[in-house]
Amino acid sequence: MKKTPLYLLSLCCTATAAPYYLPTPPGGGLTPYDWQPTHRLEGLYAAGAGHTPDTGGFRLGMHLYNNGESSIRHEFGISAAPQWGNGHRRRYEHRSSQRLFHMPATLGYTLNIKLAGDLFLTLGGRGGWAWGHYKERSRVYHESGSYNGFTFSAGAGLKIQCSERLYAQAGYEFGRTYTNTRHDDIWSQHIITTGIGWRF
Repeated sequence: MKKTPLYLLSLCCTATAAPYYLPTPPGGGLTPYDWQPTHRLEGLYAAGAGHTPDTGGFRLGMHLYNNGESSIRHEFGISAAPQWGNGHRRRYEHRSSQRLFHMPATLGYTLNIKLAGDLFLTLGGRGGWAWGHYKERSRVYHESGSYNGFTFSAGAGLKIQCSERLYAQAGYEFGRTYTNTRHDDIWSQHIITTGIGWRF
């Protein structure tokens, strides 16, 4: 019976000392399993194929990025990319001027492969829905209207991790839109992108 108080006292002393001797995980460290919210802003230039004019604009995205110390990193995101374009085409033996507004909203995935240091190769694709409005005018006719349809793009690029929270990247994408109201067109774009991203 006399040993019981001594036994309890020894347990209390051990529990009190434990915080000083047990290792604690480092604060602020990221693992490959931590997903970080990330903003991305990109400038776009898209060369239209066929009769579609070239467009320029920007893409704003919200992403989840596993920014741990890993050579393979994954990224999922949602983005919107308003674009504006002007051009000319020959139709019905007449030269016409065109104006186009094109706005795809997409979901995407990007695979980040570490090449060396803070340099990454990016491979990704996105798909979603696009809306737009066009005007076409010549000396003998005038046409305007709206369109919408499925859109997708896929491409590759390079990304530099400038700091823990900031990165810059540039790349190329091939995009295609299947419109259901603009003469049932299927038209393509060759897209050059440059942009920055930041984690918060």
